[in-house]
Amino acid sequence: MRPDEGRDRILNAADQTTADFYQRFLCNKGGCFLTKGIPRAINVTLLPTPVSETAYNHLVSAQGPLNTLIELSSRDVEFVTSTIEPSTKVDYFAKRLLQIYKQCVNDADQITLGMYRHDYMFHTSNPLGHDAVHNGEFKMVEANLMSAALLGTGTHVMELHNQVLGRELPGRRQPFKKTLAPMIGGVVAALKLYNRPGSVFLFLVAPDDFNWFDQQKMIDLLWDQYGIQSLKMTYEEFMVEGELRENRYYVRGKEVGIFYFRSMFNVEHFKTETHWEMRLKIEQSLAVKVPNIRHQCINLKLFQQAYLNKGIVERYLSGEDSRLVRSIFAELHQLAPGPDGDRAAQLAYDDPKGWVLKPSREGGGNNIWEGEMVDKLRELHGSEEREVFVLMQRLNPPHVPNRFIRCGPNEKAKLSEVFDTTGELGLFCVYVADSQHKVLVNEVAGPLIRTKPAANNEGGIAIGIGVMDSAVFAD
Repeated sequence: MRPDEGRDRILNAADQTTADFYQRFLCNKGGCFLTKGIPRAINVTLLPTPVSETAYNHLVSAQGPLNTLIELSSRDVEFVTSTIEPSTKVDYFAKRLLQIYKQCVNDADQITLGMYRHDYMFHTSNPLGHDAVHNGEFKMVEANLMSAALLGTGTHVMELHNQVLGRELPGRRQPFKKTLAPMIGGVVAALKLYNRPGSVFLFLVAPDDFNWFDQQKMIDLLWDQYGIQSLKMTYEEFMVEGELRENRYYVRGKEVGIFYFRSMFNVEHFKTETHWEMRLKIEQSLAVKVPNIRHQCINLKLFQQAYLNKGIVERYLSGEDSRLVRSIFAELHQLAPGPDGDRAAQLAYDDPKGWVLKPSREGGGNNIWEGEMVDKLRELHGSEEREVFVLMQRLNPPHVPNRFIRCGPNEKAKLSEVFDTTGELGLFCVYVADSQHKVLVNEVAGPLIRTKPAANNEGGIAIGIGVMDSAVFAD
């Protein structure tokens, strides 16, 4: 990136006192994770990552049409079925989701609430160049339509970086971040449509969920600003305590207005047939589901590739909107057995560093890179199992010098040396439609950046490599 004396000064001057301040600030705000039940401040970058304002604004303008594409295509039974069905021979999770989809897609009186995070990287031809931040464009890494985490904690990182910029680099601007308010507004709008006073917002969480503080921010705002009560329990607890009466669910004496799935996004979460039966019953109930089964199906990576097929986006969007959405898609290829899949695999054989192999599942650490990717593709040659993978263009974001502040439970914060980092930008979005498909809300809520060492392929927060970050507009 271009020389930046202001950033360099802060990077070089930071010391243990700086790290201690960051840790105290985040702990005071509730910017924490749980590690084995013990709160710790989230790991963060010392400074926000610079992004091109022009590229950022273009990306934001594409989110509304993208959300519309997701909603309209999820209602297209032929499209959803034809995209998932070939993989069901080897992907049990996709098979069961499709079964529930077919049973429920035409149910009436269903309110839609989408709480998404769409993730992108700024792709440039020369990540080490001085103008790398300005020479390129944002391309989609994935759409997260389910359990889109870091909503609350990301706000605290922005507040921290905003304070540092105001004190040390006045005049530097961050993208306006109002992430929580629109999301909370979407929940309120959906509950108004549900129109059952006193109904609650139910978080269905994993037993070892480390995002307690992230969720608590939403819980506090819903209660303090709107008097809406939230409950939090595991899926297994709800299986025992939930009571279905006249197609409405009740738990602990309260009617459930919204089910917010913060778990149940991979096959390991469905331990028994009873787990699947409960997912169907929840979907068939009148409560709002986040996500509903339509969106949970679209969340499979197979759809990210399917949208690239000729005429698919144009089936649902106008010419201008379809061009806008296509401009943010990275190149992907399906890998189904046959000539087309073989040609896609050959791309990876010829250029292992130019592609990444992605399974159609949630969670960090699942991608396969370079030599391991080539070995995996050779292992899968001629196998139906190759159907559940997609081959994606490898994106090359700018290398940005930064430092990490890592915080362990009951430990002093640790400040890293300066090293090159790369960031992944997430845009939170909220979408609300009534049972007649009238759209009430389709809005970008705000950005989040997760940053990793440039030397690492994977960078997930949950797997301990990436750290939380925010954006600042580049000069």
